[in-house]
Amino acid sequence: MNKKEISECIYRKLNIRRFEAYSFIDLLIEVIVENLSKNKKVVVSNFGTFKVVERKKKRVINPNNKEPMYITPRKIVKFFPSKNLKTAITDGR
Repeated sequence: MNKKEISECIYRKLNIRRFEAYSFIDLLIEVIVENLSKNKKVVVSNFGTFKVVERKKKRVINPNNKEPMYITPRKIVKFFPSKNLKTAITDGR
């Protein structure tokens, strides 16, 4: 499901204009990104938590020449689903 399809569902369920539903999704994403960029976690009740996590420096082997190399530390976003979301997925709702 993509952003357009999500906005179509919102537009039908809330009986609002398509443009308003699409704008709502854009605003929601903007707020989430803004808070994650400030290293704040974003908790959406009954859905899950988005959190910025620091990955450490990692030693790996280059498959082409078998020499060791290092991946630099970086920040990534992790998603932790809520119990309700896990239950909905396993129950097939």
